[in-house]
Amino acid sequence: MSGALKAPAVQLELGTPDGSKLETRHRAATGIPVGPIGAMILALAVVGAILLGSGRASASHIKCGDKITTDTRLDSDLVNCRNNGIVIGADNVTLNLNGHTIDGDGKRFAACPRRKVCDVGVVSIGHDGITVRGGSVRQFGFGVLVGSARRGRVLGVSSTRNRLFGFAVFDSAGILVRDCSGSDNLVPDGDGMGLFGSHDVRILGNSFRHNPLGIHIDESTDNLIQGNLFSRGQENAIFITGSNRNRVRGNRCVRNGGCVLVAPGNRNVIARNRVLRDGVGIAVEDGRRNLVARNLVVGARLGIRLGIHPEPVGGDSNIVRRNLVRGSGDDAFRVDKKDDHSLLSRNLAIGAGDDGFDVRSRTAKLTGNRAVGNADLGIEAVRGVTDRGGNRASGNGDPRQCVNVTCH
Repeated sequence: MSGALKAPAVQLELGTPDGSKLETRHRAATGIPVGPIGAMILALAVVGAILLGSGRASASHIKCGDKITTDTRLDSDLVNCRNNGIVIGADNVTLNLNGHTIDGDGKRFAACPRRKVCDVGVVSIGHDGITVRGGSVRQFGFGVLVGSARRGRVLGVSSTRNRLFGFAVFDSAGILVRDCSGSDNLVPDGDGMGLFGSHDVRILGNSFRHNPLGIHIDESTDNLIQGNLFSRGQENAIFITGSNRNRVRGNRCVRNGGCVLVAPGNRNVIARNRVLRDGVGIAVEDGRRNLVARNLVVGARLGIRLGIHPEPVGGDSNIVRRNLVRGSGDDAFRVDKKDDHSLLSRNLAIGAGDDGFDVRSRTAKLTGNRAVGNADLGIEAVRGVTDRGGNRASGNGDPRQCVNVTCH
């Protein structure tokens, strides 16, 4: 990743032929916008008009587009749904897919009336306590969409080959997404999951493979993303924008464009993640008091990076502590010029293709870091860096080992 990233712009449009549109530019790393996301119903929450489907399901059999208001167990696959798959229309309803598949036709539903939600495999808006479990959804705009809800669960669902999102949660709290798979969603816009304007959501033990982007978290707080697998995504596995106090713990990232990017966000915790051969392991572009701790980054192009925004970010004491970065193609740790007052403490850089630590911000503070066997300097710092002591360097390519800090 190079250059500056832009914060996402959100644009709502009412009265369009396919319903409301949310334009979320989460492709800023490459300068490629997502484009309009048809039938995303954030705007419907604003106008308070939610019109979903027309039919009600019978107890014995469900058809494409049916609305259910009681607990329902599928007895067969739904195939080639032209519009919605199943609409949940009441609180405290459980939809048991029973191992079956809800299958779309892979085409955008162009005839969607105004202010309606179209082309979603399973949709629940404005209903609390719902559960969706045990089956597959594929080839819709959105696989599973939950909005304006309190409490709810999506368990053991595979959502694949969708145009926009495998799973999406907006304007909700207390939602659990666990043991699901959001994979193989379509280029260029088909992300594994989107989390918008929500809090206290738990995303646990899921897998997200072969997506343009894994999870996009926007304007959402106090969420937990833990124990998930992200592999072979084109862009970032986890992209946090305008979101605070989220916990990203114990995830695995393998061969993605990047593992975690914060741009911007405050007081997020990124801890104990395992990153293997991603483009950039972990990057905090813009934000304050984020903690990056005890992560393992192996074989990334660049390990851990702070402050790449082209303007002063106004950050305050981001902490990078006790991380191990090994075998980076470029620097193991990089602190760019515009970063403000970040602290690097007790990190270990081994075998980087350039410097172990490349610290370009005069306001950075270093203490107790170690650099071993890197191709150039162990620690390359600009004048003015605060050296709090205890830094060590050995076996690095440049015989000076460190510049502008004291290394033992």
